Amino acid sequence: MILSRNSILFSSIFLATSDAFSIPSAALVRVQRSTSSVTKPCLPSTAISSSSEVSTEGLVLQDTFDNDRASLLNMAFDALNDDDKYDAVLSGICSKILDGKVETDANQIGKEATMSPSQLALEKMKDPIRLMAEMNQRGVKASSRSLMALIDAAGSTQDAKTMATVLSLALQNGALSFYGSRQADITQLPSSPDSFVPQTSMTRAERLEKLADVPKDERGKEVTAALATMSVVGVCLVLQGVGNGLGLDDLTPYTSLVLYGILGVGIVDNFFDAIQTFMSFVVKMNAEKLPDAVKNVKGPEKGSLPLGLGSGAITGTVVKGLGRLGSVDTERECQCEAAAFYAAYSLGLPCFGFRPNALEAAILTFESNKNEEDSDKALNSLLSDTGVMKMLIWLMAPVAFESSLHPQLISSDPREAKGFLQRLQEKAAAFGAEDAVNDILRVDEGTMKSEQEMEDLLKWAYAEADLLLRENKSTVKDLSELLIGGASTLGDCAALLEEDW
Repeated sequence: MILSRNSILFSSIFLATSDAFSIPSAALVRVQRSTSSVTKPCLPSTAISSSSEVSTEGLVLQDTFDNDRASLLNMAFDALNDDDKYDAVLSGICSKILDGKVETDANQIGKEATMSPSQLALEKMKDPIRLMAEMNQRGVKASSRSLMALIDAAGSTQDAKTMATVLSLALQNGALSFYGSRQADITQLPSSPDSFVPQTSMTRAERLEKLADVPKDERGKEVTAALATMSVVGVCLVLQGVGNGLGLDDLTPYTSLVLYGILGVGIVDNFFDAIQTFMSFVVKMNAEKLPDAVKNVKGPEKGSLPLGLGSGAITGTVVKGLGRLGSVDTERECQCEAAAFYAAYSLGLPCFGFRPNALEAAILTFESNKNEEDSDKALNSLLSDTGVMKMLIWLMAPVAFESSLHPQLISSDPREAKGFLQRLQEKAAAFGAEDAVNDILRVDEGTMKSEQEMEDLLKWAYAEADLLLRENKSTVKDLSELLIGGASTLGDCAALLEEDW
């Protein structure tokens, strides 16, 4: 029998999924016979059996039932083809991992403290990985159900390298078609400003001039302004309300002055042009009655006012900060997560299950550079121009998608992409990757040159992420609606993109 060494596991799986398989007629006959033997007629009332006889008979009946059940399961399993057997076993192993019921190998007890997170994750996933390798060797294709369970189990390890190993085996199995399929659609940043963009007549510098700037994020400034305004207004209102009772009535005129001042700033900031137009109209209508000194007075220019007063910037900052403090938009969060998932999955990045952040991106990039140390070599090095661009597109995908739908960034953060490049530059020496990072960020050409290269990379990646998501907006929308439901898993999201499942 194939996979006979897992007979115990097979039995447990078929106990849980017995209704999914048809039982041979011979097995039904055995069940009927065993049932008839159990329901023996009662002894006459004059014949009273001893307790030892009853106990012995119960043990015999229990043994008969256990034997029949084991035989029934074996016959049901033998009736399945190889694809169904592997599917049931793989799904069962992954379910145990998701339920946290993985048995610890006695040889590994005490060694966890010396193992890296990736090693611990691979140890947790060793049985599904070995089974997938065996399926590939025997030419057994995994079903969509088992693949979804496999991706969910790999995602539970929260380790991108383990996910890369699992997806590499799934690719060899021929079960994945969409993962990494959009890598060829990405236009790489040319090496110099005068270099031409592939398949165009524009140079790098010319295209960068036409691209939209990366949206600015000033959430720290906005939240601080909102909190400061709320605090001042709140204190003034409290003093106005209870100040007399606390003997602080002398402060009431000052609090009133502060409140009126805040109100005045808000009016001037938002209606400066209207106020100036109205004043000009009044002066013009009463020109004959006003002295020349008043008629010739010119109001202040908007640009000359302090703190950008008159442009709406001050009140806009406060309002945006209040919006950040008071809003929890689940739909917007799911849209950003869907954009990041689509970008990473379509570009072949195993971090599609993570929320985009600079730290995870930098760690994965450096770890991928140690691919030669891995036995499976499932994760290609990302410490290259192509790899860094893919990581930047993943980090910029939520920003691009949210900015295409909303005027203000709430759920996404464009600072993550720049933070990723800064971490590469700062930690290159610690990971022994100075040469590779220098080539990517042009560090050897000076600080100004390196900073300009980083800005160009960010702007280019933002444009590529925006183009990728706009071309597949309907798919990203379907993915976001799936996430909004709240019950979807990584396997469900992957199944939506893999149309063959």
